[in-house]
Amino acid sequence: MSVLEEVFVTATKRDKSLRDLPASVSAFDGGDLEEKAILSINEVLEQTPGVTANAARPGDQRIVMRGISTGSSFSSVVPQPVGIFIGDTALNEPYAASVTPDLSAFDLASVEILKGPQGTLFGGAALSGVLRYKLNAPSPDQWELRYFAQNVRPDDGSDALTQGLVVNVPILGEGGDLGLRVGMIRREYPGIIDNVRSGQEQKNVNEGEGDQVRAALLWQPSDALQMKLSYLEQDYDADNSLFISDNRGGPRQTKGSLLPWPSQHRFGLYNFEVQYDWEDMSLVSSSSRTEKERMSIIDSYGALLGMPPDSAPDALAIPYKTDQESTSFQQEIRLQSLNNADFEWLVGVYYLRSPIRYDLKLNLQALNLSSWVLNNTLQNLFDALGDSSITALLDQLLDPLFPANNNVDCELAVLCAETKALAKEKAVFFDTTWYLGSRLELSAGARIYETSVDGGFVGEGLVVRLINNGVSPADFRADITEDGINPKVSATYRFNDDISFYVLANKGFRFGGIQNIPADELQNVPGTYKSDYIWNYEFGMRTSWLDNRLELDVTAFHIDYNDALVTLKNAYSINYYDNVGSAESDGVEANMRWLTPIPGVVMTLNWGTANAHTKEDFMAGQDLVASGTPLPGSADYQYSANLAFFGSPDWLVNVSAYVGYNYVGKTYSDMKSNETINDYGTYNLGMNMSIPSVSGRPSLALSVTNLTDETAEVGLIPGASGNDFYVLNSPRTLTARLSLEFD
Repeated sequence: MSVLEEVFVTATKRDKSLRDLPASVSAFDGGDLEEKAILSINEVLEQTPGVTANAARPGDQRIVMRGISTGSSFSSVVPQPVGIFIGDTALNEPYAASVTPDLSAFDLASVEILKGPQGTLFGGAALSGVLRYKLNAPSPDQWELRYFAQNVRPDDGSDALTQGLVVNVPILGEGGDLGLRVGMIRREYPGIIDNVRSGQEQKNVNEGEGDQVRAALLWQPSDALQMKLSYLEQDYDADNSLFISDNRGGPRQTKGSLLPWPSQHRFGLYNFEVQYDWEDMSLVSSSSRTEKERMSIIDSYGALLGMPPDSAPDALAIPYKTDQESTSFQQEIRLQSLNNADFEWLVGVYYLRSPIRYDLKLNLQALNLSSWVLNNTLQNLFDALGDSSITALLDQLLDPLFPANNNVDCELAVLCAETKALAKEKAVFFDTTWYLGSRLELSAGARIYETSVDGGFVGEGLVVRLINNGVSPADFRADITEDGINPKVSATYRFNDDISFYVLANKGFRFGGIQNIPADELQNVPGTYKSDYIWNYEFGMRTSWLDNRLELDVTAFHIDYNDALVTLKNAYSINYYDNVGSAESDGVEANMRWLTPIPGVVMTLNWGTANAHTKEDFMAGQDLVASGTPLPGSADYQYSANLAFFGSPDWLVNVSAYVGYNYVGKTYSDMKSNETINDYGTYNLGMNMSIPSVSGRPSLALSVTNLTDETAEVGLIPGASGNDFYVLNSPRTLTARLSLEFD
C-alpha cells in the first residue's frame, strides 16, 4: 500500500527527518519545483504558512516570518529579519541590506524554510527564520547533461525566455573520485508596467535580464575525506525597472515618474568546504567569500510633491540614487557526532568580517545638471592653471563655500552621503540532543557571540547644512559593540509512531547599526540603532493517520520582540531606522498532507495566522504611534490548498498535474498609516508530461498562475497630496517549459 514519502532536511546541519525536528520547517524538493516550472522563490513562500513575501523587482524581496517585520518598503536597506543562506553561507549583510538572492529552481537539490529564530546555529542573520537553498552536488562517478527552456507570458506584458544548461563530468572517469558540475542560466524578466506619461509612452518598460553561473568541484579521495569548491554568480540589469502603478486596482501603468529607473545588481559566492569523518565524529570546515554590488535610481518627485503635472519637464525630476557594494568573509568550523543513538552533539566556532560601502544622493535633476557643469568647469580650470599661485588663491576663495571643491555636485545637492562601515561577528556555539528511551528527546544549545559595527557616513549638501549648523561636509561616524547569548531548549515526547508533541524556547538577534542619513533631533532620527532580538516559544503537534496516508501538524507560537526595529521615513521621504521598544506576535500554523483513496491524488492544506503588534507607545518622527499598532508587512492570516495528481510510473507517458489556491491576508503598509495591502487570492494550475523511455527523457510543463487575473496591491509608496503609488501583484501568467536529461 502506498504511503506518504518521508522528507529529510539538513536544517540542523545534519540529515534529519523533517517531522522529527522540534521546530516548524517546510521543505520543497528542487525537482518538484522544476516540474511546476517555478522560477521565483515567491511562488514557494506563498505556499508556506506563517510566511509572506513581496518583490517589487528582482533583488528587492521582502520576506516576513511569523509577523516579525522591519517594514514593507522595497527600498529599505536595513538587514532583513530572515536569513538567506546558500548551504551554510549567509547571504545577508549584517549592516546594510543589498541584494536578496532569488535562485532559479533549476538544478536545486531543495529549498528549506525554517520558521522562528535560528540564532543558535545560524547567528545574527536569522532573527525570525531562515530561507535556505541547497545546491545539487557534483557526482564524481557519472556523466549528466540537463537543459531547459522556459517561456513566460504575462497578460498585457512582454514574453520572456529563460534557458539553463548543467553538465556533470566525472573527471577521472566513471567510478572515479573527482567530479565537476557546471551550470548556466540565462534569464529574461518580462515587462508588465506601461509608462503612459505624455511624450514618454512605452509599454512593458520594466523588462530585465540576468545570468546565473554555478560551478562545483568535488573530490572524495577516501570514504572519510571530501573537499568541495563551489562558485555561484548572478546578475540583473534593467534600463528602467519602473514598478509603480497609479491606481490601487490597476491597470499596471503610471505617469508618476519623469525619469527612467535604471537598476543593476550582482552577487557572487565562493565556498570551500572540507569534511573528514572518523568512526564517531565528523569535522567540517566551511570558508566563504561573498560579493555584492548594486546601483538603483528612482524619481522621488511623486513621493515628495505628488503626481507630476503633464507639462512638467524632466529637469524637475528628483532622482534618488543608491550605489553600494559589500564583501564578506565567513569561516565556520564545527565538530559533530556520528552514529550515536543516545546522544548527539555539535560544537563550533564562527567568524564574520563584512565591509560595506553605501552611497546615496538625492537632488533635483536641474541641480544635478548645473552642478555637473560647474564641477567640470572648475576641474578644467584647475587643470589648465596647473600648480600655480592662482590655483592656490582659488582654493582659498572656494573652500568656505565648498570645502570639498572637487565634489561641488554633492555640495549643491539636497543630500549626499557616503557610508563606509565594517561589521564583525565572533561566536562559539553548540547543540546537543539526548534520546531518553524511545519516547522522550531533550535538546539544548546556545550561541555566545560578540558583534561590532565601526564606521558610518560623511554627509554633504543642503540637509546636512540644515541640521549641522550650516557646516558641510559633516562626519556622522560611530562604532557599536554588542555581545550576548542565544540559548535554545526543546523537549519532544512521542506517544507512539503516529503522535508526538514538542515544546521549544529559543532566542534570535540581528545586528544593530549606524544610521545611513544624518541624525536629526527635530525629526527624532537617531544616529544609531540597537540590535533587536526575539524570544520564541512554541508548541507543536505532529500526527499521522490512516497507516501513514494522512499527516496533520499544528504549531502554536508566541514571540516577545524586544527593541523592535522598523523602517520609517523622514521629511525628505528617505528611509531611516529606529528601535520602537517592544512588540509581540501570536499565531498558529497548520499543515495537512493526505494521500487520498483516489490513486495518485495528494491533497495539501496549509494555514497560518499571526497577530503582530507593538506593546508600547513610541514616536515615529513627529507622530505618536500607539501601543497595539500592527507591525508593517505582517499578514493577519494566509492559507493555501493544493490538489496534485501523479500518474503511474508504468505509463508510457508520465503525467502529473496540480491545481491550487493561495490567499494572503490584509497587511498594513507602514507604522504610521491605516493603509493596507495584500488581501487577495490566486488560483494556479499546471501539468507536466514526460517520456522516460525516450533518449533525453523529454518533459513538457505547462502552467497558469493567477488564473482569474486577480489584481491587488502588494506594496504602497505614500505620495504627497494623497497621490499614493502602488506595487501590484503579477497578472495572469502562462508558462511553458521544455526540459531534457541525458546520463
